[in-house]
Amino acid sequence: MGDCRCGCGEPANNGDFIAGHSQKLTSSLVKEVGGLFALQELIQSAKQYSYGEKRTKEFLDLIRRIFPVKNLK
Repeated sequence: MGDCRCGCGEPANNGDFIAGHSQKLTSSLVKEVGGLFALQELIQSAKQYSYGEKRTKEFLDLIRRIFPVKNLK
């Protein structure tokens, strides 16, 4: 028995998630990257990079576009 993998901290008695919490995690991931299409693009790009089909610069440019650097001032 471990904690729910969605990050809520509740015990998940029979697996990775409390009932309904896998969707909670999915929603938070989609929101974090800016939408479902951005998540799809990130996954496809990561796969292409890992297969050697995408250059490092192209992959990093996508990551920086999805996760822009915030002004630290």
